[in-house]
Amino acid sequence: MTLRLWIEINHQAPYRTGGWSWLCEHGEGLTGAAGGAREIEAEAFGVAALQAALADLPEGAAVALHLSDARLIEGVRTMSARRTAGWVNASGDLDPEAKSWEVIAKALTGRALSLVRTQPADSRTPAGFAAAWAELARDKAKTKGTFKSAIPRPNLAKIRGL
Repeated sequence: MTLRLWIEINHQAPYRTGGWSWLCEHGEGLTGAAGGAREIEAEAFGVAALQAALADLPEGAAVALHLSDARLIEGVRTMSARRTAGWVNASGDLDPEAKSWEVIAKALTGRALSLVRTQPADSRTPAGFAAAWAELARDKAKTKGTFKSAIPRPNLAKIRGL
């Protein structure tokens, strides 16, 4: 069984505020969550979103990550090499998100992994739906601060293509 995960982030650098959303298609249907935070940099925020999406995956299932954020795609693509190097970059500095990337690496260890670049243009597709929820989460985080909540099932039922 392959789990399909769509992860979208929406970060506003001037305000250091962001929202994220993930959707997971698995054997029992579709689940999803959205969250947001203030006072966070874009790279740290993307890693936190990926970590939240991978938190409760069933053991051993293959994972197909559907991402549109170039930094996340590159981070996942180079994760194994950076882990082998001790999370130290080319200039010899420790990656500031090393602890979070280590959690992600452990969650993906022993799984077949595929990366799919998405274009969240149509809000009725899974990627577009996740992007719309990430934007809503960003706006909520601006006023309410850090939060995480499940996406209601009636909303998930509106996604086309699944």
